[in-house]
Parts: sequence; structure tokens; C-alpha cells
Amino acid sequence: MAGNHPGVPGLGDAPFNAGGRRAARNDDHHDAVEGDDALDRSLILASVARDARLDKKFLLLIILAAMIATLGLLQSSTAVVIGAMLVSPLMGPIMGIGFGLATLESNLIRRSLVTLAAGTAVAILVAMLIIWLSPIKDVTPELRARTQPTLLDLGVAVVGGIAGVYAIMRKLSGVMVGVAIATALVPPLSTVGFGLATGRFDFALGASLLFLTNTLAIAFAATIVARLNHFGPSLTPQHTAMQVVGIVATLGILSIPLALTLNSLAGEVRARSVVQTELRALLGESDRVDSLNVRMERDAVAVDGVVLVDRYAGRLDTQLAAKIAAELDREVRVSIVQLRQQTNAAVQVEEQLNRRLSALEQRQEDSRAILTGLTVGALLPRDRVLVDAQARRVVVQRDREAEGVEVAAAIDRIMASVQAGYPQWLVQNGSLTAAKGRAEETAATE
Repeated sequence: MAGNHPGVPGLGDAPFNAGGRRAARNDDHHDAVEGDDALDRSLILASVARDARLDKKFLLLIILAAMIATLGLLQSSTAVVIGAMLVSPLMGPIMGIGFGLATLESNLIRRSLVTLAAGTAVAILVAMLIIWLSPIKDVTPELRARTQPTLLDLGVAVVGGIAGVYAIMRKLSGVMVGVAIATALVPPLSTVGFGLATGRFDFALGASLLFLTNTLAIAFAATIVARLNHFGPSLTPQHTAMQVVGIVATLGILSIPLALTLNSLAGEVRARSVVQTELRALLGESDRVDSLNVRMERDAVAVDGVVLVDRYAGRLDTQLAAKIAAELDREVRVSIVQLRQQTNAAVQVEEQLNRRLSALEQRQEDSRAILTGLTVGALLPRDRVLVDAQARRVVVQRDREAEGVEVAAAIDRIMASVQAGYPQWLVQNGSLTAAKGRAEETAATE
């Protein structure tokens, strides 16, 4: 099972045989052209084999890519996840598998499989370590997006594999960048690590299926394109047919769960559209949907959400469930929370009340500060300071004869300082003797 390729480490030392044509010197011009084509194919295979090697550079890149992808998934940052796709070196061993199957090179296939397995294991372990250390373990949209692969992902991977082989043969590095972005390899592995680290094994299973889909589709597409470009030995029509049938059968088996997932997603999208339409028809013109969640639970549709209404509808859940069930022919469970939304008048009243409360709180705070300022140094007793926060008025009851000249002057300065600090308040003197007289008259009357 080994075709020999000169200059390709580990792939033999005999002259290269591509498509049954020997790359040897010949006086015939046609043979010389064939020899040049064979030499080009040998150089391409050498490049593919070099990229499929398991070395320090590969391990460093896969570690960095896994770290970037995991952090990007936790942050739900698409840009960071795309950066991880560009750093990832996994496209090298996958292309090595594809070209190895095309040329029937067991050494190249074995080397690529070992490199791919090592890179996969390292990426998952790095992701698990980061998830374990991270305080954030919430499911983000970027994580969830890699747990439900469909036939569309398979199609993207097949087309990406074809573009990747074309880029390798034409030495178009820019195309390989696009292929790396279109066919995600490291983010699914990071999602597998997330699922294993958090016990969400459904996430790990779905992401594993996505990674397997991308890997096989790219490798098999590379195999077919490489065969069409005369890589490898000339096989009999029977051998070629067997190779094609094997690839198609593998992709067909892989398509079964992908088709089921696609069908489930399509059903969920249709159910959500029906729910939104029927709910909108039952609500009033000024009512609005605050949140809505539609889930497929086996053969049933579960709907829950929050709506803002002017008037409560007592049978909203029952009516909505009946309409959805008639449209989708499924069991439906509905739980809609209705919240009364405020009218413009209610909003204005609430704003006025908030302003009054805020003003009252400010007056209370000012009154405490004024009281503290007037009683500093204990020259004025607390019970001689009367504060009316509502009227923003402060009356200081004084007996100047009892105070003496110096104390009275000090109290005057304190009052002047407080008045200057709070000009919107009125700080004034009151007669302690007059106050006592009024108190005595009130007591005699009683």
C-alpha cells in the first residue's frame, strides 16, 4: 500500500509514481512534461507530509488555539473564536489523511492519524483545564452553536475540503485562511472540553459529532480531489469504485444524525414562527412581548414567556395552546406571564412622586448637617435648635443675657457660617424667654 515519493521524509526513497506514470528522464517531450507534473506532485506531497508532522511547533499552536477558542466561547466572542480557527494547525494532519488515502501511503496516513489524535487530546485537555479554573461556566450562544451539527455543516466541510486541496496545489495561502474559518475544528474540541468539565455530556456529544463531521468531510473531499488530479497509483476501475463507495457510505452514515438534527431545528424554527404569529393575534395593539422561549420536548411544544399588557386576559394560555396545537398537530404546554404596563399618566405620577421623595430626602440630609453645624462645640444645646425641614427653617432659641458677650458672639459666628453654607434655608434667632412663657401659659390653661 505504499507508493514511493522522492524527497518526502518517511515516504520512501524510490522514484515517485503518480497515476502509473514514472517521473524519469526521457528524450520524448511528452514524457518530459509528465515528469515535470510528477515532480510537482511530489513537492506537494512533501509539503503535506511536513504539515502533518507531530512536533513542538504543532503542539504549541494547538495549545494556543485551544486556549483562545475556550476563552472566546466563554466570552461568547465570535472574533476571538475566529482567531482560534486561524491559529489552529489541525488542517495539516487532516489534509495528510486525505492525500494519504488518495496515494495509498500508509506512512502518511499513520503519521497524520497520530498527529490528529494528539492534537485532539491536547485541545480537549487544555479546554477542560481552563473551564475548571474559570469562575464562569455559563452556557453561551457560541458554545450552544457547536452542539447541534446538521447536514449544512457537512456541506460546508465538503466544500471547504475541496477549496483546501485547491489552495495546496496552487499554493494559495489566502484560500487556506478562508477554509480554516469556514470549517471550525478547535472550537468544537473546546466545547467537548466544556461538556466534560461541567458534566454536560450532551454538549460533549454534539460537539464531538461536529468535529468528526468536519474532519471526515475535509479528508474525504481532499481524497477525491487529489485522485482527480492524478495523485497516487493508477487503480483499476474496480478499486476506484470501491474507494468512492467507501467514502460515500461513510458520509452517508454520518449524514443520518445530522439529518435528524436538521429536521429537529427546522421543526423548532417553524414552531417558533407559529407561536409568535398566534400570540401576536391574541394580544392587543399596544401590548408587547417582552420575552418568548419556544422549546421542542420530544413530541410536545413548550412555550413560556412574559408579555406586557394593558388588560389581563384570563384565558390567554388556553387560547394560545389551542391555536398552536391546531396548527402544529402536537401537544402544547403554555405558560405566559402577563404584566400590567404603565400608562403615560401613571408614569407621570410616579415621576412626580419620585421627585418629591428625592427632595424630602435632600431636606432631611440638609437638616441633619445644619443641626450638626450649629451644635458643634456644645455651645448650643440640641434641644434649643428647632428644625422645620418642610419649610426649610431653623429657629435657635437663645437667652443672650445668660450666654454672655463672648459666647453670644461665637454662636452668632456659627449661625452665620451655617447660613452661608445653606442659603436656601432660613436660620434665625428665637427668644428662649418668650418660648418659656408660651409653654407656661399652655400648661396653666390645661
